[in-house]
Amino acid sequence: MSEAQFNILSLRENKLLGRKEVLVEILHRKSSTPTRQSVREWLAKQLGVEVDKIFVRKIKTEYGIGKSKAEVHVYTDGALARVIEPLYILARNLGEEGKKLLEEARKRRNERREKRRRKKKGGGK
Repeated sequence: MSEAQFNILSLRENKLLGRKEVLVEILHRKSSTPTRQSVREWLAKQLGVEVDKIFVRKIKTEYGIGKSKAEVHVYTDGALARVIEPLYILARNLGEEGKKLLEEARKRRNERREKRRRKKKGGGK
């Protein structure tokens, strides 16, 4: 990833949601699209924020050019991010911790479905 060059295109403050919305351009001519983690680490250094408060929403790569754009949310509080960001974004950015969050959500959803199914089956007698 040493060949990748990062550049902040826009930085917008969203005070209502307690975050900054950043658009980053990444030039990676002779290498693959950078990982979410590398984008998070670079942005953390640039903005002086902890990595756990940065969430990459999307990385869009232009075909054949070696240029990508990343949409990133930088929160003032990590706990606030876990409330606002969708579960799939958390899972993509948090690695193992994110996978655990997804698994817990699936279990809760399956338990609710099973409870409804039992209730429906028992009420029809």
